Amino acid sequence: MLLEYVLVGGGDFAIEVASYLKDIHAQSGGEDWRVNAIVSISEPRIEDFERVLGYRPEVYRQVASLTELKKRIFVIGIGDPAVRQRAMDEVDAQEGGFGTIIHPRAYVAATATVGVGSIISPYAFVGPFAQVGRNCALNVGAIVGHDARLGDCTVLSPGADINGHGRTGRAAFLGAGAIINPKVELGSYSKLSAGSVLNKSVGDGFLMHGNPASGRQMIRVP
Repeated sequence: MLLEYVLVGGGDFAIEVASYLKDIHAQSGGEDWRVNAIVSISEPRIEDFERVLGYRPEVYRQVASLTELKKRIFVIGIGDPAVRQRAMDEVDAQEGGFGTIIHPRAYVAATATVGVGSIISPYAFVGPFAQVGRNCALNVGAIVGHDARLGDCTVLSPGADINGHGRTGRAAFLGAGAIINPKVELGSYSKLSAGSVLNKSVGDGFLMHGNPASGRQMIRVP
């Protein structure tokens, strides 16, 4: 049986995800697979995809242009949480199904849960009883501590750390090396900039910066 993937996104993170798929299937062995299509509203890095995959996928501008959607496995290779959410909604509207990508060199505790469509990059850590929502993206070396909870479409940049019982709302974003301290929550559509440390919970649409992080509500919440 051929596993037919569709990568939504044609940029840097999508290139990484394509390489993760190669690593996963190289380790599992036996399954035939192929990235049949890339969906990207901007010009994709098609030559680089060809170098990673060994062939040139078809390129489409929107999910609705594809045929036989129910036979395909969608993976969203986009690093912006709000755009990830819109892409997820577009696939859902077409009744497409998602693949969950967990790299062989990531650690996910047996008691943790990872929502469908999420991407767990190499050396990421998901601790006991942690809950990663649907369509999240954990970049290289990101940490989700024990009992932490990530809302759908949350994105953790490389080295970001959510400590035990920490939480994020929907489509939250942590920059590289950002830290949410234990039992602290970052609200939906809020952003914690690179290297910042969140000591107190904040609501939806906040942009937070510094150590300790401070900021104001300035991001439009859908």
